Amino acid sequence: MLVPDSHTDRSFGEKKLRTSVEEGPSMTELSGYNFKRQEFEVEYDNDAEQLLADMEFKETDTDPERELKLRVLRIYSKRLDERKRRKDFILERNLLYGDPFEQGLSPEEKEICRRYRVFMRFHTKEEHEELLKTVIEEHRIRKRIEDLQEARAAGCRGSADAERYIEQKRKREAEEKARGLKDNVLPGPSGKFLQRANHLKGDLDTGGKDSSAPGGLAIASLDDWDVSGHLGADLLSEAEKRLCSEMKFLPAHYLGMLEKLTIEVLNGHIAQKSDAHRLFNVDPNKVDRVYDMLLKKGIGQP
Repeated sequence: MLVPDSHTDRSFGEKKLRTSVEEGPSMTELSGYNFKRQEFEVEYDNDAEQLLADMEFKETDTDPERELKLRVLRIYSKRLDERKRRKDFILERNLLYGDPFEQGLSPEEKEICRRYRVFMRFHTKEEHEELLKTVIEEHRIRKRIEDLQEARAAGCRGSADAERYIEQKRKREAEEKARGLKDNVLPGPSGKFLQRANHLKGDLDTGGKDSSAPGGLAIASLDDWDVSGHLGADLLSEAEKRLCSEMKFLPAHYLGMLEKLTIEVLNGHIAQKSDAHRLFNVDPNKVDRVYDMLLKKGIGQP
């Protein structure tokens, strides 16, 4: 008769102990935590034991010496308490594994969650998760507002056009990231507007070369830059329209630069033309031309 060997089921490694939470990315190997011993390979305040390494109580110790050694023991005990407190916090919050809350979040949202980890010690697990939900929701609302503002600046005049623009923009960004084609994007805010405007023309123009596409976009190429029909074009003079066409700016972009320059001049932050260069990630020559247009309106100093 075969007798079951009680030793055959033993595990010499800590990897056998798994929980359902470990379906996410495990950090146990990186942290060096040993489940059998319930210790980290490198503990918090790992050199605390050196305080006691060479200490011993002798019968010849005087009362002050004995009291000093007892104080050292009490200090060491407090350091052990802090080590245990931190270890218990890690285990109770399940920080050795990926946070289930972060599943399904974008890389940008995950980074936000990581930055808020410093506040975990002030909250219960439920309170911290509620905080993260609020912060992520705020982030998404802000991003949504930025997307809609960008779509409006690109010429979209309806919710359907804006949704189509945002969807196509995200698709392009994903493709560019996958193919590593970011080098083809023109630098600076003006470059972003140019790229988006060109893609938007192809995405929204369902009638081929029909210039009456949704959003009123009429840009066929960078060489044929016509700002007529774009959002804000009716607010520009003929000279300003020619300036936008030459610099390949959208009216909304040009008006935004003009507004910012006006505010900075009136607040006394710009005393001369060169002071405006730091405000925009654009070719300084283009900033100078916009500033010259501001001077013609009687605002600012040469």
